[in-house]
Amino acid sequence: MIGKSLNERYTLGSLAADDAVARMKELLATQGRPLVEVRARDPRMVAFLVARADEASVRFCRSLGFRLSRGKTGVFGLLGSDAARVFGELPEHQRSWLETPCGPRETKVVLVAGGGRALLSIDAREGQVAIAAFE
Repeated sequence: MIGKSLNERYTLGSLAADDAVARMKELLATQGRPLVEVRARDPRMVAFLVARADEASVRFCRSLGFRLSRGKTGVFGLLGSDAARVFGELPEHQRSWLETPCGPRETKVVLVAGGGRALLSIDAREGQVAIAAFE
């Protein structure tokens, strides 16, 4: 934290794709059901998974009107168009991906963990689950 501005300390950076996929695989056993429940509401929904919230994650959730205590894990959903607005700093192709409805067996997830965020797609077909990062 030394040498970083307050903004850098409390804003979300990017997670590396491999790290994000590995973390999602770990979390899927306990958080898979709430993620799918968000997706089941509407194909335009994007699930947000906040894992072991740090100060930046807590501030991010609070900015959206959600309460999450430090160290806790939680899931909530936003319409893709709202999610794209939240992350106005993302490149256009990533915002467009958030706004596009999920495929028939797809759940779009914004993973917030370790002070960063990643866009992930979880595809479940015939009992198999594939997780891919969207860069």
